[in-house]
Amino acid sequence: MEPLTGEVLNINNEYGSYQEYKAAVDTELQKSAESFVRIGYLLKVARDTDILKESGYGSVNEFAEAEYDLDKSQVSRFIRINDEYSEGGYSDSLQEKYRNFGYAKLAIMLTLPAAVNEELTADYSKSEIQTIRAEIDEEQKRTDIEVMLEKQDERQQEYTLFGKVLYQIGRDRPELYLQLYDAVANTVYDGSNAPVVNKLVDALAPAGEGMVSVRIPGEGKMLLSIKGAGADPTVVNVRSGEKETCTWDEFIADMESLCEGNDAKESWKILYGEEFPEEKKEVAPVQPDREAKQAQKKPGRVTVSKPQTPEKTKEDNSLTKVNDNVQAQETTEQKEEDQSRDENMEVAPVQPENNTENRQDGTSGMGSDIYEPDAGSRIPEETDGTDCVPPNIDGNDPESADAASGAGSGNTEAVMGSAAGTATEPPAAVLMQDVDGQISIGDVPQCMPDNTAVEQKLDAVGGYLIALKDNLDKVYILTERGEYQNAEKWLEAVRGTIHKIQELDVADNPVAAAIDEAPEE
Repeated sequence: MEPLTGEVLNINNEYGSYQEYKAAVDTELQKSAESFVRIGYLLKVARDTDILKESGYGSVNEFAEAEYDLDKSQVSRFIRINDEYSEGGYSDSLQEKYRNFGYAKLAIMLTLPAAVNEELTADYSKSEIQTIRAEIDEEQKRTDIEVMLEKQDERQQEYTLFGKVLYQIGRDRPELYLQLYDAVANTVYDGSNAPVVNKLVDALAPAGEGMVSVRIPGEGKMLLSIKGAGADPTVVNVRSGEKETCTWDEFIADMESLCEGNDAKESWKILYGEEFPEEKKEVAPVQPDREAKQAQKKPGRVTVSKPQTPEKTKEDNSLTKVNDNVQAQETTEQKEEDQSRDENMEVAPVQPENNTENRQDGTSGMGSDIYEPDAGSRIPEETDGTDCVPPNIDGNDPESADAASGAGSGNTEAVMGSAAGTATEPPAAVLMQDVDGQISIGDVPQCMPDNTAVEQKLDAVGGYLIALKDNLDKVYILTERGEYQNAEKWLEAVRGTIHKIQELDVADNPVAAAIDEAPEE
């Protein structure tokens, strides 16, 4: 069969132009969105009244499935749409502000926080709203404890909320910082702030309105909403759903507080303590004339600012090559040694998997990258109330201390390797108590004097990492139970373990050592 041509279609074509055709499609989509609200209202009537009394159906779900093949989830979805988008939350009329969205967008918006939906307009495309939802979903994967443990930028904390957001935008997108600097530092005022505001809007929302997503360490993801020069800027906290608004005068003042140099690049260097990344400079696209904008593709309304990935320095690359060579050499030597040993010595028996009875590091039930594929992705099933008991205050019960730590404080004989070449699990960091019952971090026992320096470092770091994962689980469980004081004690142990790992890393890093020993100029 030959495909239909335009001439054939034109026989019964009632639309004189594309504009008329699109208007008809828009009208039907509008009716569709309003119909979903009405359907939700009607299902509410069946749920909340005795209208089904004569039908023989016992519930709205039974009625909807039998008569219209709608399952429970579909019924719930229609009702939720009515709750969110109808006038007053219980009517058959769609709210005025949502009448141009269409059902496809409204269905996505149903999963977003109300504070975010309030910032959206019908001009946002379906894909742009999906991008916003993806950003929110990504942030929700992080627990509150993970966010709390993130290292914050001390200087960033000196600013207001909008200052923090602008600081992060400049950090993540240096080329955009140049535009923002130019807007507030090089614009000639004409008796009002209008010229500055227009430049800021052009930089942050080229389409006239839009959202910029940034992530502030220790606080979470923020959405900066710009709705043109006529509306105040807004920041929505994705984690809490809270929204804060400021005037453009306040916004300009916050940006001015981030401009300290005589030019944009010098200011960026002063602000972030680094050289401006010239190699990553991106030329901003030329803004089209208003007459030409309609002929070109509209700029996106959603911008996701991602942290810049620092490039390795020459020293880092050299160190990486050295470490790779050392590891390759050790692997070759280990294979030759194992082969010789297999021929002349009895091979140690293979340790069975999930052998929690013979573990000496106290980490039974605690996942590890090295030993379990799902390490760190779950709370250990063997963790119960006794795992999270804090150390007794008098400090006279060492057995209770060991049980509370769960990290194997009696692990003085654990080893990472043996002369026979059989690798056992690494020793965990030792969590100890002083006479006041405070948790402290002891040194990892070094039981293999014949190990190389690299192996010893890996042994120690491996032990500390196991203890770190175990203690993070305990912090999570205690916090979930509301035992915040005990959680704080275990959090101190976490910080101590991280500090130990950092000390090992600096001690064995030749580049860092060279910097420390270099004479001051």
